[in-house]
Amino acid sequence: MNYPPMAMRMKIFQPGRRINLWLPLFIIVPVVLVIASALFLVLLPFVLVASFVFGRFGLLRKFFFFWPVVGCLAAARGLEVDIKKRDGQVLVAFK
Repeated sequence: MNYPPMAMRMKIFQPGRRINLWLPLFIIVPVVLVIASALFLVLLPFVLVASFVFGRFGLLRKFFFFWPVVGCLAAARGLEVDIKKRDGQVLVAFK
């Protein structure tokens, strides 16, 4: 199983200014999951009706297309984006 990233590091370099941020995603992700679970429970009746309607027209597979998004988030572990310009540099790394 591929686990999602647990931390995000951002470094921003500009002439005369340097910013180093470390965001603990292992703290942020559970809070987002609790909020998403509560929202899912509230929207569950609408999801069931929509899945019934889309299933009747053969569009159920397109309705549940968001599952690959979870896989993409898990695959972001190890991703590093480094942007360099003359007047600055930005580095974003998922660990």
